[in-house]
Amino acid sequence: MVIRVLRPEVQNQIAAGEVIERPASVVKELVENSLDAGATKLRIEIQGGGADLMRITDDGAGFLPEDLPLAFASHATSKLSDLSDLDHIASLGFRGEALASIGSVARCTIKSRRHENGEGWQVRCDGGVESAPQPCGCPPGTQIEVRDLFFSLPARRRFLKSAAAEKARIQELLCEIALPRLDVDWTFVSDGKEILRLPAGQSLLERFGACFSRDLVRGMLPVSRRSNGLSIEGLCCEPDLARRDGRLELLYVNGRCASERQALFAVRQAYREFLMGGRFPIYALLVTMPPDQVDVNVHPRKAEVRFLESRRVAGSLHEAVRSALLARTTMASSDPAAVPRTLGIVVDPDKPRAQSGFPTSEPSLFAPRMERRPDVAPPPVIVRERADVDYATPRSLDAAAATPARPNPFAAHEGRSLRFLQAHDLYVVLQWGDGIMVVDQHALHERVVYERLRAQHRARKVQVQRLLAPFVIEVSPSEKAWLLDARDVLQKGGLDVDDFGPSAVAVHSVPAVFHRADPGRLLRAVLPMDADDDPGARLEEQLVERFHSMACRSAVMSGDRLADAEIESLLREAATLEHPHNCPHGRPTVLTFPGAELERYFRRRC
Repeated sequence: MVIRVLRPEVQNQIAAGEVIERPASVVKELVENSLDAGATKLRIEIQGGGADLMRITDDGAGFLPEDLPLAFASHATSKLSDLSDLDHIASLGFRGEALASIGSVARCTIKSRRHENGEGWQVRCDGGVESAPQPCGCPPGTQIEVRDLFFSLPARRRFLKSAAAEKARIQELLCEIALPRLDVDWTFVSDGKEILRLPAGQSLLERFGACFSRDLVRGMLPVSRRSNGLSIEGLCCEPDLARRDGRLELLYVNGRCASERQALFAVRQAYREFLMGGRFPIYALLVTMPPDQVDVNVHPRKAEVRFLESRRVAGSLHEAVRSALLARTTMASSDPAAVPRTLGIVVDPDKPRAQSGFPTSEPSLFAPRMERRPDVAPPPVIVRERADVDYATPRSLDAAAATPARPNPFAAHEGRSLRFLQAHDLYVVLQWGDGIMVVDQHALHERVVYERLRAQHRARKVQVQRLLAPFVIEVSPSEKAWLLDARDVLQKGGLDVDDFGPSAVAVHSVPAVFHRADPGRLLRAVLPMDADDDPGARLEEQLVERFHSMACRSAVMSGDRLADAEIESLLREAATLEHPHNCPHGRPTVLTFPGAELERYFRRRC
């Protein structure tokens, strides 16, 4: 075997295999170059799904005439000049591979003119063969045409999808790139027909609706958080609008749409108690941070990033999204008959439109508390004790329940008593405003018990259960190294782990709430999927899972007949919770049918 240096055209075609997969890949690279050049107007035209023609026209800075001979040269770029520049990349492109890769597999033409010059220049590249630059007439900016994609690789061209499928992928990609660039005017044309028009100056909400779905706009919540050089702005969806896939989980880092594993996990965890399993949230979050705090040189297509302080970023994302969800209002105003801000859950277009979550209202809408005569005892709290229950529900309301933190929607309204009934020993139906609410008694009581457990755990810090004898468990070298490094964090959470020989650790104590759990299984559950995982977060996750199970087993069940006093007590305590809208597993606790929807269904309102 003889070692040879590959010819430049072969090198470029190999690079093209990593960077250029389909027409959308070409559009992405060229559009990013235009944005880096300061473009404020972009027009993208394609024919035949992009396989026949892609033309990107911008009003950016343009090429210098003397730079055009290097336009299709491999690793030639104006965005980097030194190795240290890789530590603080602020541009979308930086490798200098895109044009060289595109030129090696297509027929390309660049026409460009600087704003201060009176004439433009053009250069061509057909399958890696470049022509000399020549003067031409063109407006200020740059126009790049890419024809006959993969003409030099027929086998690769056959793997392209239909023209309609490729066009759809390009449109999706443009929407992803254009969403945070509200200062840029975008036009997308396919086979002579304008498909997408996004004028500059739109709000993020307006652009999101134009890009993805105007039906989603009413269900998007603002997200905002700033701290120590880190800014998070954007939108997240109401839980009712969650999808069966994660295609609209959009994270932007300094304007670049990219993914980061811990950030993705953090946002999903923020939604965890709001969504059922198998559902994914919709969000567009714009993270802005110093360029030297993020590494974008991770993936050939720049689809992934890494944060220098990934835990801090993930924690900020979690808090920002969770705060938006907890602060959301489910009605457009204090009027109970107002149109819901979200679309709600629609079983059939002809049926009333239900909305999950308890409605919130102005304090003046409901009386602050239901007045009772001194001789009438307060209703008892629901208690359901079972042999297999780890935790019995307290028999008296705590201080927080006695003084609701928000207006109680279950109190008397205009002097009338609370009106409700239990249906099928499972649902509680009660009057609200001019509409009705249907409560799942098990889901709501499960949330009440879960919140009590969490509050009591936080109030008394962490109770530790010492083991009579250390529990020894064998682990791999990498797992042992992680556990010993995380020993201080785990100990604060109640899990005391120590070294025990070459390939084992010993567990000396566990959190008291896990006193019945197998220490070995608990330790295995805490072990990370990745060496960068936060040990405190892993332990907290297991604690939450335990509270879920305890709350589920100790809550009232389907078929439990409740007395009126028990129902009223449950509803009153639910009104004091921070988040009564979903059970800990994400199922909705209540559906609200506004009066306007009922009147529409019964043809009382046209």
